[in-house]
Amino acid sequence: MSLRQFNMELGLLIDKIVKVYLDKDKFFVGQLKGVSEDSNLILINAKNEKNKSFPKLFIRSSFYNFVSLEEEPFPMKALADRIATIFSKGHVNYIEDQNIISILNGKIIVDENEVRGTGPSADRVKKIVDQFKMDLENPIEE
Repeated sequence: MSLRQFNMELGLLIDKIVKVYLDKDKFFVGQLKGVSEDSNLILINAKNEKNKSFPKLFIRSSFYNFVSLEEEPFPMKALADRIATIFSKGHVNYIEDQNIISILNGKIIVDENEVRGTGPSADRVKKIVDQFKMDLENPIEE
């Protein structure tokens, strides 16, 4: 495979979430925003293996071993926005560094796997989350 073909394939990953391995234990995960002719990479919203955040990261091709496509992260911010249409925005707090949604000052906590809390409000949040997940699995075609 020529370098041109390689860069074309790498270019198909633009705007996708990728994992860039520097060696077997060191890596960065982020959104690929650019690839140079020499296969240098630009990642945004990246995190390393220690979960340290980097808003923008430039990685020279000589420093990484391989790149893999990652699954798209669960859109917690979008879910928080959907929940905020039912509960007033001041009662819905997306906590980005923990990737959770706190509702009603922590009485209800939502992560991508479960809704923790009890009562009618928690039941309503569970229905919103279930509908949100169904909408992700079956997007409406325009």
